[in-house]
Amino acid sequence: MSVADEALLLAAEEARRLAMLDGDTLKLGLLMSDSLVYLHSTGVRDSKDSYLLQLSSGALRYEALAFVAPSVKLLDSVGLVSAVMKATVLRGQARREVASSYLAVWEKTASGWLLQAVQATPLPAPAS
Repeated sequence: MSVADEALLLAAEEARRLAMLDGDTLKLGLLMSDSLVYLHSTGVRDSKDSYLLQLSSGALRYEALAFVAPSVKLLDSVGLVSAVMKATVLRGQARREVASSYLAVWEKTASGWLLQAVQATPLPAPAS
């Protein structure tokens, strides 16, 4: 894979972030594999369908979302993106600040990068 592949993967990851922030389930759905496994920092597991349903129903909404310092590793047709996610999330009426480290697994397909899995781990709370 090439530097161009890395740039396209980072662009797909940014498109994912913006779609999550905008609640754009159509755009987000096009970036995700039908067999997506999304493991949240809370331990909750979502499929593509269950995750998109939460966004489309308003049960989950991102008020703020940043992917900090993403790094990429390319392996054959697989791209790994790791970063820190900082977000303000609304689940129903409950607002929560999220800080997690995550790994996103992407597959290079004929039509572009497709998200296969996300694994997030909560970051420790800052020392007071």
